[in-house]
Amino acid sequence: VISQTAMVAVMTMTPSHMKDHGQGDLSAYVIALHIAGMYLFAPFVGQFVTRVGQVRSVMIGACTLALGTVVSVVAGYVPSLIFAGLFLLGVGWNIGLIAGSSMLTNAVPAGTRVEVQGTADLTMSCCGGLAAFASGFVKQAWGYHMLANAATLLAGLLLVAAYSHSL
Repeated sequence: VISQTAMVAVMTMTPSHMKDHGQGDLSAYVIALHIAGMYLFAPFVGQFVTRVGQVRSVMIGACTLALGTVVSVVAGYVPSLIFAGLFLLGVGWNIGLIAGSSMLTNAVPAGTRVEVQGTADLTMSCCGGLAAFASGFVKQAWGYHMLANAATLLAGLLLVAAYSHSL
């Protein structure tokens, strides 16, 4: 849920941010690369989570997500950094989503997994929708950098929660 919220908030305002910096013609390519980051490695991420462990994978996903938001903030007028930032944002989201879903389904009895995962998916979708809705207001009031910084804080919160769980 945290990965989804952070990713959607930054992703939805990136084209607007790029337009503000005279880079609107590149935004479709940035979003395409972001979506590739979200799904390109999915077949391998499941294997990665199994090999590294769920909690550690959530921590790696949170760090990748945070790195993506930080790179997006410092990009300023450098389009190549926006490309890298949004790609990392997508990869971090993917790792967090797969590892988190795996943790959740393994934590509940087999008979309730479908209901629990469905509720988690609904919660994730609602939070993503709220993040998309609110991100425009946040960008308008405080700027893209504050929006991305807030997403970085969410990723940090996820990292701390995963680390606490590993103790």
